[in-house]
Amino acid sequence: MRKKIFFCLSLLLIYILFLSKDTIIGLFNNKEIELCTNDNYYQKEYENISKLLEIEPNNYQIRYSKVILRDVYEFYNKFSIDKGSKDMIKEGDLVINELGLIGKINKVYQNYSEVIMLTNKDISLSVKIKDAYGILSSKDKKIIVKNIKLNEEINLDDQVYTSGLTGYPEGILIGKVKNIKKDDLELEYQIEIEPVVNLKEISYVGVIRNATSN
Repeated sequence: MRKKIFFCLSLLLIYILFLSKDTIIGLFNNKEIELCTNDNYYQKEYENISKLLEIEPNNYQIRYSKVILRDVYEFYNKFSIDKGSKDMIKEGDLVINELGLIGKINKVYQNYSEVIMLTNKDISLSVKIKDAYGILSSKDKKIIVKNIKLNEEINLDDQVYTSGLTGYPEGILIGKVKNIKKDDLELEYQIEIEPVVNLKEISYVGVIRNATSN
């Protein structure tokens, strides 16, 4: 009798496993996909960090840092990094990654700092497009350059750099010209900029300033 019960239970177990085979195989496949996804993520992170470390400072110092806080409600305004006054970070220092400019340091604490991004309404930078100089700001999460007269030749896809006129290093790539229109008085351009950095994905950054800054 015991053998018969054991045999019946064995058949029932085999039958259940047969019915569940697709689910079990799917679990293993999903696990494999998850592992591959993680491998790709860490590979991408490694490549980004490597590119960031390859930046060769000219007339400025660079300090590397990691993003430690990014509030979902302030996603396109600011984030925090794990470097502060003890690391000689100062308000106004520019923040970059391996592609170009992200924003600048707004507030500094002992162990961390707050970064405002190019899409923050409080951002203000002197920039250069070809031989024309203007002021970069942001409105409604759009990056805008103003104060460039209509007699300057500006075209779509022209690259935008820091100007070097206000104590910041010159030639840091910001983005490219996305849209051009005249202001309300038709005296100056109002130029929309597409940033070179994907502002949705920021993990590691460099903080830079002039080597001569105090």
